[in-house]
Amino acid sequence: MGRLTTGGAGFERLSVVELTNSELVDMLGQLIKEGNKEKKERKMKDVRAVVLAAGEGTRMNSELIKLAHTLTYQALVKFAVDACVRSGIGRTIVVVGHQAERIRSILGEGFDYVHQEKRLGTGDALKRAIPLLENFKGELVVLPGDDPFITAPILIQLVEHQRKARPAATVLTACLPDPSHYGRVIRNGYLQIKRIVESKDASPEELKIKEVNSGIYCFNTQNLLPLLSCLDCDNAEKEYYLTDVIELFNQQGFRVEALEAKDPYVALGVNTAEELERAWKILERRREIPPLS
Repeated sequence: MGRLTTGGAGFERLSVVELTNSELVDMLGQLIKEGNKEKKERKMKDVRAVVLAAGEGTRMNSELIKLAHTLTYQALVKFAVDACVRSGIGRTIVVVGHQAERIRSILGEGFDYVHQEKRLGTGDALKRAIPLLENFKGELVVLPGDDPFITAPILIQLVEHQRKARPAATVLTACLPDPSHYGRVIRNGYLQIKRIVESKDASPEELKIKEVNSGIYCFNTQNLLPLLSCLDCDNAEKEYYLTDVIELFNQQGFRVEALEAKDPYVALGVNTAEELERAWKILERRREIPPLS
């Protein structure tokens, strides 16, 4: 049996050489795998992403904005943005605020930047991107800029779930043994989410819940945008929470589904120097990066 070989991209030049059955199966399998990958990347080009990168990160107790701190080999904000790029998402919008020029210099060209003048919460931050999304009818991924465990495969899986199930939103969740300060996911059925409650606003019973919000969402854009103007700041932080749109969706009869992450670390953001060190140690173990001296 013969082997097809190429003289470059595609099959412009072909030759036949000896090929075993197992090699033929392997080669065809690789071609199918590459074709499926290319198909997924084309589909992701119809997706938009908004990375929330405007926060000051005051709990870092540093003059340097939190997202500019180095984690292993790059600035913290690069992890989320790189995941968007590697997933094939067609357009990424970055919401900047405090030390905006520093974030721009880290990320460079190739992204749309919008500015949040006052830090009034994640819901207000997303509002800054509305002018760039008003006529967009595809899926919208929203993610925090301080999560170093976001990966391209996670974002692709999230979008695929949204396209298959077609809810108003899909929320990436994780179960943590110690949920700490993370927002709790209040379920309404097996997959559906009734609401998300921030830890400072949660009741003692709600604080017992182990499933938390990762802060990573995939929305039906046209379902989402009208609700952003309905957000209020009647909460402990006096901020406009993006998480409140989940309850608003339910009130309007829309479904919101949970996609539980296989990797619970995806829910771990970085807010303090201690959490930065924890993230560094986790990444060291995963990537075999030389330890801190």
